[in-house]
Amino acid sequence: MFSLDQKKSSKQSFQSPVNKVSWYYRNIVFVSVLFAVISTCIYAIYSLKFTLITSNLSRSSQSFHPTSIPWLTNKADCEHNLSRVWREGHCWDYEHNPSF
Repeated sequence: MFSLDQKKSSKQSFQSPVNKVSWYYRNIVFVSVLFAVISTCIYAIYSLKFTLITSNLSRSSQSFHPTSIPWLTNKADCEHNLSRVWREGHCWDYEHNPSF
């Protein structure tokens, strides 16, 4: 019985370097896959964040605000464009885009 245990232990010690190499490559693959998954998640989060920010900017840039046009000094030149109104001695444009 004692001799059988020695054979098993010698057999296990013989397989040990193979198992170490196998675990080494498994660890490399595991770390590589983990790195790829984390990188993909970070990329997806920042892409989504950028998309949300740009959609908010484009939504706010679609709203128009009135502004005066200082180089138009008379009513005829001002009302030549239908979106402009002459009021209080100034020409007001109601389709001014703030991102302009």
